[in-house]
Amino acid sequence: MIRVEDISKIFGADPETALGRLREGGTKAGIQAETGQIVGIDRASFALDPGEVFCIMGLSGSGKSTLIRCINRIIEPTAGRILFMDPELGEQDVTAMDGEQLRRLRTYHMSMVFQHFALFPHRTVHANAVFGLEIQGRDKAERDRVGAQVLEMVGLGAWGKAYPSELSGGMQQRVGLARALATQAKVLLMDEPFSALDPLIKVNMQQELVRIQQELERTILFITHDLDEAMRIGDRIAIMEEGRIVQIGTPEEILVNPRTDYVANFVEHADPTAVITAGTIAVPFSEATFILHEERAGLRYYRRRDDGEDGDIRYCIDADGRFHHVVLGERAVEPGRMDTTAPAATGASVRGRNEEVLRCGPATVLRDVLRARVRSRHPVVVTGEDDRFEGIIDEPALVHAILEKRGQPTTEPPVSGDAREAHA
Repeated sequence: MIRVEDISKIFGADPETALGRLREGGTKAGIQAETGQIVGIDRASFALDPGEVFCIMGLSGSGKSTLIRCINRIIEPTAGRILFMDPELGEQDVTAMDGEQLRRLRTYHMSMVFQHFALFPHRTVHANAVFGLEIQGRDKAERDRVGAQVLEMVGLGAWGKAYPSELSGGMQQRVGLARALATQAKVLLMDEPFSALDPLIKVNMQQELVRIQQELERTILFITHDLDEAMRIGDRIAIMEEGRIVQIGTPEEILVNPRTDYVANFVEHADPTAVITAGTIAVPFSEATFILHEERAGLRYYRRRDDGEDGDIRYCIDADGRFHHVVLGERAVEPGRMDTTAPAATGASVRGRNEEVLRCGPATVLRDVLRARVRSRHPVVVTGEDDRFEGIIDEPALVHAILEKRGQPTTEPPVSGDAREAHA
């Protein structure tokens, strides 16, 4: 949908001098001291997929707001290209557009939601919401229909005749969102839209945005300085430092594998429970972690290598690596499946906290696994596609995930023998 290629923005009278120093490896502070030019964006590159929520975050002065304003050329980039893919018109070079082309882009294809609402105080809520439609030249009947629809969507259906001064800050921000949605633009540019709101209202607006996005599937570029916000709403996150993008990844990738000390400091106090997944933290099924206990009737029974001969729990797997059941002592137990949003045992009766065994998929988040542990002292079984046994989540794995925000080590000894065959 959007591709950004080596965008740079230099503030000052002689930007070419600063660009040359950037290519030579100069830093933002060094270039400012040497040339007096201020580096706003340093060769940023990324791409947005259709329907994606892409968050850009960083500290104040990192360049995130400058970057989003370069996307629709509210700020003119100094160098680089911004490409917009339109299904009907094909690839458009935003940086090469003339004034009329740029106005059409902003009117029909890219809407912007600002941090400070930018509502017209003399217009009603409904009139604010349909302002973009007026600019597009839509007739009144269509404006009224679409305006009522988007206001209902953001929870303001009964407030169309009110004025902005009669609304709370959160409600005013909803009007700004409704105005952006009403134009039916394919791309929403959102510059810290919730940062001025109270914490509870802010969370409500984040949830509202996620709900609307699930319904409309717009492509959203969202600027924030709040990591928890980025992880709550973003499909991917780009982290900026001194005008540069230093890491791009999914929320889990950013949290589990920060590439620089700057990123590590960002994620140090982040809540991992809604981001890290079972597949990441599970003790993997391999020769290093499991050993064949016995084989009978075409099924193989594995126990944790660390449990020793006296381990009282064994995992039953067939020759194709598919999980069948757990054996506790001498009793076969079918684990109850755990839903990814509201864990609950299905297909098996609840046998009490100490006896229940639960099973989840690799995409289940840590928070749901923790809830499951309240009900059972036994490790949670993780199974993937075709019921293949991927591993287990025990107490040490949970503690490691919470305290260290890390998964299990990815380097393992070569798998051979029975364990290799079972995992094939």
